[in-house]
Amino acid sequence: MNAASRALIAISAAFFFSSARAELPDPSRFGRAMEMGDIRAAARWLDEGLPPDFEADVVGTGLMIGAWDGNIPLMELFVERGANLDYVSRIGEQAIALAAWRGKRKAVEWLIERGASIDPPDKTWGALHYAAFAGQRDIVDLLIARGAKLDARAPNLATPLMMAVREGHESIARSLVAAGASTIAVSDRGENALAWALRYNRLKIATLVAPPENVAEAVSAAPVAAPPPPPPVSVPAPPEVGELLRKLRQAEAEGRPTDALRRQFMAAVDRHRRSSAQQTVRAAPSALVISARRGKQGAERAELVGAGATPATQTLAADAGAADILRALQEAQERGQPTEELRRRFREAVDRLRQSAP
Repeated sequence: MNAASRALIAISAAFFFSSARAELPDPSRFGRAMEMGDIRAAARWLDEGLPPDFEADVVGTGLMIGAWDGNIPLMELFVERGANLDYVSRIGEQAIALAAWRGKRKAVEWLIERGASIDPPDKTWGALHYAAFAGQRDIVDLLIARGAKLDARAPNLATPLMMAVREGHESIARSLVAAGASTIAVSDRGENALAWALRYNRLKIATLVAPPENVAEAVSAAPVAAPPPPPPVSVPAPPEVGELLRKLRQAEAEGRPTDALRRQFMAAVDRHRRSSAQQTVRAAPSALVISARRGKQGAERAELVGAGATPATQTLAADAGAADILRALQEAQERGQPTEELRRRFREAVDRLRQSAP
């Protein structure tokens, strides 16, 4: 074989492989397909060379999206293809934490049984943080029983107990204290669980995390002022809202009319808002967030929240100067408007922050 023939073969091979690579998805396309539970697409892309820990535009890897959804077959596929059970996404989250946040007990158990760590790296949001923050009592009890680190520290040095106190989850705070969680650990602002309880006017919980005399002393020493409003808390949307949203996105993806479905969806959201306000004395949720913030044709899920999505997403948005983008993204999704450009800007802001980190 002469040199010209060898060169031609090399060029042809390079063209073939570059063409195959060109078929791999970008983060947005990958995220939408995984949210749709498209296991065939996932398997095909993995066969074509997609890294098993490839991240979608916002949530994370295929394994993490599966954990968020409780989609165990999707999780199985990625783990079989080499996905890292303990992979930490670019915004500092792990699959087990997302499953805990969403209350997906079977997914949490599945991950633990296959060797996923229940303890996050230091100064990382962990599964116990997220379960305590989201009020997932069942998951908190599971993690405590499995020996999770009770005083794991988040990026702001907050402990799971502080998260439960902040959100007013009394039974979870009680369980954590009974299990031995520290009541004197302090955050990066030098505040312990008692300080958090007083800041958010959780006076009943305050007596769980400090002796009565300490609570009385702290209250007496505090400046006289109107108590701040409790922090907004996550309120899971009822199945009706999620199902209508799924039908709406499916109709959009297939090019079918959506006006009637959109009216039903917004009516269901309004009913849930009113119901949430009546059922709690805390501040009513302020925004509808499409969990995972997918594009117009994705299989988004609805969740009413007051401050955004997971703590890591909120923190990254603030640190990256992308809080306005995140709010605009939430508003666009609530109105059914296109979100591709906002998603791109959010991802770029987070990537810039990562590149500038020491």
